[in-house]
Amino acid sequence: MSQREAVEELLELLWTADEDDLLPLDRHRLPQSLRCFLPHPIEENGGDLQRTIEEAIQQGLVEIVSGVCVQLSLTGRQTAEPVVRRHRLTESLLAGVLDVSEASMESTACQMEHILNVEVTDAVCTFLGHPPVCPHGRSIPRGVCCQRAEKSVAPLLVPLGQLAVGAEGAVAFIHTGRSAYRQRLSLLGLMPGRRLRVKQVRPTLVIAVGETELALDREAGQEIFVRRR
Repeated sequence: MSQREAVEELLELLWTADEDDLLPLDRHRLPQSLRCFLPHPIEENGGDLQRTIEEAIQQGLVEIVSGVCVQLSLTGRQTAEPVVRRHRLTESLLAGVLDVSEASMESTACQMEHILNVEVTDAVCTFLGHPPVCPHGRSIPRGVCCQRAEKSVAPLLVPLGQLAVGAEGAVAFIHTGRSAYRQRLSLLGLMPGRRLRVKQVRPTLVIAVGETELALDREAGQEIFVRRR
């Protein structure tokens, strides 16, 4: 891991801690304080971590509070935001579309957050329909593509529950933490690429998949994303 990547990992950790109102944190107890979050390589060695903190302070990305506590500076937040965005969008792509394991999702997202450029990041975001949260339920920072979509165009991918009666589409991905429910949908033929038509939206969401009609619960309407025809 390069020094730049280590600093970005630190900023991401501090961003996540800030979301949970944990900042500022004692710089000498960061590994213990952040143990509730997903592990990052910079936590493995205390000396390396302290050097990373010093580098971030010198760059004006992290500031000292009360002598020993650290928190993100304004510049640090601005630098961390695209890193967090890339990480969480990658998680959404891997979990929702490719259905990879939790371990593979996290390790790959940790790599991709350092190398994706703006064009590819926005392309992934647009493909996913500008998701507001990652698979862990944390907010995904919005990008220019999200603002543009909100103002001018309808997203290509939308939750199934937003389609009107008679609308048709193809399943793009299923974004749910209910693994048993996902398996049940797969057994019923509802998987990425499968075409469907909305038959009813109230009081129960009913869709037609081929010659089969399926009644889905309310949550499924927000978990199944479709590419509109």
